[in-house]
Amino acid sequence: MRAYALAMELETAASTIEVTDTGVLIRWSDGAKSRFHSLWLRDNCSADQAALLADLNPDVFVMFADRNDDGDLGVEFSDGHESAFDFDWLRAHSHEPHELVATDVVENFRAGHELDHVPLPEHASDDHLRLLKSIQRWGVAVVDDVPLDGSGIELLATLIGPLRADESGAIHDLIVDSDLESSDGIVEPRTHGAWRTDPDGIMILHCLEAAPTGSDLSLIDGYALARDLQDDDPDAFDLLSQTNVAFRSPYDEHFITHAPVVSVDRQLRVSGIRFDEAARAPLDIEPRLVDPYYRALISFTKEVSSPARTVQIGLQPGQALVVDNHRVLIGRAAVGFGRRRHEQMCSVDRDWFHRTLRELEAKAQRDAEAERHLDEGGLYT
Repeated sequence: MRAYALAMELETAASTIEVTDTGVLIRWSDGAKSRFHSLWLRDNCSADQAALLADLNPDVFVMFADRNDDGDLGVEFSDGHESAFDFDWLRAHSHEPHELVATDVVENFRAGHELDHVPLPEHASDDHLRLLKSIQRWGVAVVDDVPLDGSGIELLATLIGPLRADESGAIHDLIVDSDLESSDGIVEPRTHGAWRTDPDGIMILHCLEAAPTGSDLSLIDGYALARDLQDDDPDAFDLLSQTNVAFRSPYDEHFITHAPVVSVDRQLRVSGIRFDEAARAPLDIEPRLVDPYYRALISFTKEVSSPARTVQIGLQPGQALVVDNHRVLIGRAAVGFGRRRHEQMCSVDRDWFHRTLRELEAKAQRDAEAERHLDEGGLYT
């Protein structure tokens, strides 16, 4: 009987296949086209995965390409090698400019935005996918009904990926008691660990005991801030995204790294924010850039403290804030005299977040295809 995987064929098929001077040109039934270079095809041949890059002949070219008896793209190369490529795989890996610009699933938040709330989900459930999509979309979400018995934060974290550990462990207790000789808990808006080469990715803050001071957390959408700067002052944006500056840990002077305040991807879309006033080291850039850079950074910093950009929330016991630390700046208000606050914090690498999201999206797509096929009277084994 037909295997389930056959139901996953793309609705767009290859209409024409043409061998060109540089490789293969495929025109698809939806009107799009994809060009695949001879070297790229030779390098990605699944039948020759053991081949080393140094063994590739840079002058290799495609001699013949057409649909084979298995319904794949059959290719013969000038070095005598033969390959077969699944058309769905080729379409998914097309490197045409229009194929590289993915649908932008990110939306920006400002003051007044209501954060998404999701109950602690079961693994691979609809709520599990909804939680990850909310983080992808907004950079932050609140998870309700997280157990207070000490297992809750790890249970939540493992829905995203493996816990990230540092020299003091993977789960950290954050206790602020204003009766003790310690900080009053004030934290200016920042991303965590800006001085690290690879700062924490997805951070989880689980409330075990809340200070009854109302909305003590301040959240600022760093993507929105940077995008507005990109529109309003492109020169300032270029300076903050193209200039590496020093960040140093306020707790250990030997922890230091150089990076831009704003990171961008290959489409020049904002992909990361690194900001912490307490971690700024003395500026060490070319003298000619000092004045314009300071002006750009001052403009950025003023917007960080803008009430119009700030969402205020207060976590209650059993609630957890899940936040993209490469996007959202978090600030804290004072705990208040005679008050106490107890939270636990951990993080998961961003790579694992995106991997888990892709896995759940693929499962949701398979489930939807299977349901559609059953509605049409199909059978699977």
